[in-house]
Amino acid sequence: MGKYQPIKIAGMSTGLIQSREEFILPNDAYPVLQNAFVWRERIKRKKGCNQLGRLTRLFSTATDGLAIDGSGNGNVWTALGISTPTNLSILPGGVQIGYNSNQYSDPMKNGVLVGTPTGTGSINYITGDVHFNPGVPAGTINSIYIASNLPVCGILTREIDSQNNEETIFFDSKYSYKYSSGNFIEYISGAGSKTWNGADYQLFWGTNYWVNASNVKLFWVTNFNITESTRDPIRYTDGSTWTDFAPTIDASSNVLAQCLALLPFRGRLLAFNTFEGPSLTDPSTIQYRQRIRWSAIGSPLTSNSWRDDIRGNGGFLDIPTNQDIISVGVVRDNLVIYCERSTWQLRYTGRSIAPFQIERVNAELGTESTFSAVQFDTSLVGFGDKAIVECDSFKSAPIDIKIPDLVFSIENQNHGNDRVVGIRDFQQRIAYWMYPITSDDYVKDGYIPKYPNRRLVYNYENDSWAIFNDSFTYFGNFQDQGARSWVQSNFSWASSNFKWATSPALFPLIVAGNQQGFILVLDQKVKNDPTLYISAISSGTSNITVITSTDHNLASSANQIPADGQVVQLVNMSGDYAYLNNAVVGISRINANTFSIYSYSMDTQSFSEPVLFQSGTYNGSGMMLVRDGFVIQSKKFNFLEEGNTIQLGYIDVLANNTSDGAITMNVYADYNDSQPINTYPENANDVTDSPDEFFNSVIPTSVSINRGSTKNWQRIYCPTRASFLTTEFTLSNAQLNGIEQENDVQIDCQIMWVRRAGRQLPIGI
Repeated sequence: MGKYQPIKIAGMSTGLIQSREEFILPNDAYPVLQNAFVWRERIKRKKGCNQLGRLTRLFSTATDGLAIDGSGNGNVWTALGISTPTNLSILPGGVQIGYNSNQYSDPMKNGVLVGTPTGTGSINYITGDVHFNPGVPAGTINSIYIASNLPVCGILTREIDSQNNEETIFFDSKYSYKYSSGNFIEYISGAGSKTWNGADYQLFWGTNYWVNASNVKLFWVTNFNITESTRDPIRYTDGSTWTDFAPTIDASSNVLAQCLALLPFRGRLLAFNTFEGPSLTDPSTIQYRQRIRWSAIGSPLTSNSWRDDIRGNGGFLDIPTNQDIISVGVVRDNLVIYCERSTWQLRYTGRSIAPFQIERVNAELGTESTFSAVQFDTSLVGFGDKAIVECDSFKSAPIDIKIPDLVFSIENQNHGNDRVVGIRDFQQRIAYWMYPITSDDYVKDGYIPKYPNRRLVYNYENDSWAIFNDSFTYFGNFQDQGARSWVQSNFSWASSNFKWATSPALFPLIVAGNQQGFILVLDQKVKNDPTLYISAISSGTSNITVITSTDHNLASSANQIPADGQVVQLVNMSGDYAYLNNAVVGISRINANTFSIYSYSMDTQSFSEPVLFQSGTYNGSGMMLVRDGFVIQSKKFNFLEEGNTIQLGYIDVLANNTSDGAITMNVYADYNDSQPINTYPENANDVTDSPDEFFNSVIPTSVSINRGSTKNWQRIYCPTRASFLTTEFTLSNAQLNGIEQENDVQIDCQIMWVRRAGRQLPIGI
């Protein structure tokens, strides 16, 4: 059979391919690339996220006073005048209490109040009860941070006067926020504040255009909420107040009441897919789904700027199609318009009477998702009903030839297409899209995921794809104004597990929001920060502990028990549930809001040990972080050209060294991708029926022959013969449960030592 010959896999660029049979793929192609991606000719594991904070509104009750009885007891909700909190919760750690010259806070975010210069106390974040030790006369709450428990529906960038420094405005479905001194607070409070009434799928579109009378730059937003009972207007802000906007468009006093999107183009402000009529609330106001309406050149705020019956001022144009306008973007010097199943371009004519003309670019390809449109240097890319489409304003074509079926897997229920969002990461030269998908991970109880649960990663430098398991509702850019200080932060040194000042001030970071109002800085470290809150702990079937976390969006597979879903770590657990603090558990989803938990069992090597419920009082401080695994599965290597089977001797892997990490490599024979041949029972010794110690599957990246080296070769022995051989890098359940999960993974090169192993024969011959 000859000597073993090397197959070198280096300089990787192909990435995820789901369009071809696995045995004919290139050597650096991966049919499964989950929570890992190809980046600059290496494979990197997906990094975790830093928690920037949670969308909260700041309430000050310094003038109200908090009634404390002789035992030192009081209630936060009573102090706020809220009898029954609905969709509200006190942010763990987000309370500052002034009491008899002491200032109390919760530095560990566990419900234990620490006074400065002295004193102790406690707070229950569920009930709002406050207790001080010892009991003393009445005191005053200075400030409380209240979370609205609403999904993030917008992260938009407003231009301000400072050069290379933009302001980020965050939205949930009702409020707008800004990040200030380490916390989120309402963007504009007082007389200039506004609220919205949109549903959680009605995301916010924003654009910068023009200035007010004081030469302050204006920022425009719309959530296209035209639901009859809750309609929201177009609004703009100068940073100090929100102003409703409904310009008159004709002599009959009809107005532009709402629109899907706003965009400046050729000195005018353009509105797309409009809602027009006597007023926002008038029943006769209707939607013009194919309409493009524009203002006069210059200020869109002047009284006649949008009038289409005054020559040279405003105007409109209807695209000759029955399809809705879905998304827009400027490419080169033209404006690309995506309809549902077609692509158009708006071109400037130079004529004042008819300044624009519409031309069809493609009659078959469009987009179904407004916020999927991502701007590239010379094109606009969006998610369509047939493909991921790229338009350079002259032609429109699919770019997803490697993953052609992905767009067909997007969940259409629960307004799934409205929830697809994208963004471009300029630093890494990557684009991301979040989308909801129903897979085997979500069919156990018939649950249809409401919020996006997958992140598509597109490395546009080498045209490679990957898929991450994430749960985000919106992407945006954020420029931190400087290094965060401990004084500004509502958490302790001990509770932070990330490096400080990892990016210079004003560095444009990619941030994401999730369905519980958390804002995360993407891809900053290995281990995730907490991204889900725990609202209740109870007893379930057979007294197994049940966690309640509204819209947790965690996966749980069908027909697998007991714990068959994602792995999470419980943090900030205190009081009667301190025994759960830092527990790593597998989840088994009960419904969209609850799941039971299981700990890792060495006997079964899975998360199969039920965590039994212990009765107690839960104070609402608990949170969860997701412990991500990864799967990097190769093609099916073979010698089919020669009509031979393939024999593997061993595999050498060049990987980055880590402090105490390890990963697992599984090897599969033929088309059995569920039973690795290098682990028990497939590698059992014929005599002892115990694992053959010559085979190994663990790659200890913390071990280095050359102690000063940052990279090291590791070897996996797996002598076996088959028609096809598949390799898989992953984390085992033991590694997900251990410190290995908290170490980075980077694979630079692989060498498979193989040889031809005889003729390929049908079974039975």
